[in-house]
Amino acid sequence: MVRIAVYPPGAWPLEMRAETAAAYCDEPSVESFLSKVARGIYSQPARQQGCLPKWHRAKLDRDIARRHNIEEPIIVEDVTGLI
Repeated sequence: MVRIAVYPPGAWPLEMRAETAAAYCDEPSVESFLSKVARGIYSQPARQQGCLPKWHRAKLDRDIARRHNIEEPIIVEDVTGLI
């Protein structure tokens, strides 16, 4: 049985179950997403006893940027405007 990835309403959460992460990455199915996780295209989820495996949105963003040869932006705060 193929599980279809469905976009959740509203903003994307920081932590995502496989179904949500697959939709976030625009994969056609959860199985497609998980096969790419197994191949190293996407990061492995965080695993903790008593919790479902979850992917962090920042890691998925990094994985997608890497696939497209996009360097991660370096964010430097300018505090002069706060003074």
